[in-house]
Amino acid sequence: MKTALILALAVMLSFGASAQDPHFSQYNASPLNINPAMTGVFSGNYRLTAIYRSQWGSILKNESVPMFRTFSASFDLRLPVPSSKHDAFGVGITFMNDKAGESEFGTNNVALSFSYLKAVDNEGKHFLNAGFQAGIGYRSINYANLRFGSQFDGTGFNPNIVSGETFGNDNFTFFDLGAGLFWYSFPKKRTNYWAGVAVAHLNRPNQSFFEGADANLFMRISGTAGLQVPIGSNLDLLPSLLILSQGPAFETQIGTYVKILFEPNSADGNAFYIGPSYRIVRGEDRAIASDALILGTRFDYSSFSFGFAYDLNFSELTAATNSRGAFEVSAIHVGAFKKKSNVKYCPRF
Repeated sequence: MKTALILALAVMLSFGASAQDPHFSQYNASPLNINPAMTGVFSGNYRLTAIYRSQWGSILKNESVPMFRTFSASFDLRLPVPSSKHDAFGVGITFMNDKAGESEFGTNNVALSFSYLKAVDNEGKHFLNAGFQAGIGYRSINYANLRFGSQFDGTGFNPNIVSGETFGNDNFTFFDLGAGLFWYSFPKKRTNYWAGVAVAHLNRPNQSFFEGADANLFMRISGTAGLQVPIGSNLDLLPSLLILSQGPAFETQIGTYVKILFEPNSADGNAFYIGPSYRIVRGEDRAIASDALILGTRFDYSSFSFGFAYDLNFSELTAATNSRGAFEVSAIHVGAFKKKSNVKYCPRF
């Protein structure tokens, strides 16, 4: 009976994944997925990012159901505008792969991002950016792995019983568009502020596996904000906020890092971060509920950043998960083509 309940949960979650985009707790480690206006926002000429998330392993580890896994990687460039002292173009490409549960409900997406980084002061300490994103998505599902109540023979699941269900195509492709704005300011290198807003799925692509049926993906509106302020000779505080709204689904994540600087005189030098975040969600019933306490840490070493986060689950699934939700690992590398980039400075978000 336990297996049947777990399989039912996995099927339900795999289909429910189509209603809301995959998300990362370390959203700043996957900037092009949150806001295309963050393309090129870094101190250097190019940036490589990678992030991996796995969840529900505590429920599914002893079952035949695959865990829910999401991976994303991106590469973007910051290109100076010849006619401007501080302005720049951002160009990037990002890839995401998401696979959910028993049905192997999968999403692959490749997108190109473009941005213009406009300095709004003469010193190049305040920027307002606009970005645009265009991509191709591919959805797939394995109907053969699904199990239905009509296949219960009184004892258990019987694959020889016909389900009686009607299925559509097992894959389709779609075109996707997004846009965003992003502002950041650094009066001092250890004091900076930033905020952004973006809209994904502007064209509301059809997500139906059935020919002639419409199931348009909801637009996703995201808002981000944060700041960095020194609270000691080698300690900085970095509170941040993420808001996601997609159709009936709503999510807020608020938290902070404490940053320990190993080189207090170098704002972008080696450092260690640690801190909690909390995620609150609203579902189709419009009720607000706790979702997860996120424990995060990060280490900056030279041009690399390595992050880890673990979600302690406090949703309705807590009884099944024993509060064990998801873990993430991330890596970022920022480099320069020349010995030194011509970028004056850009905060590490």
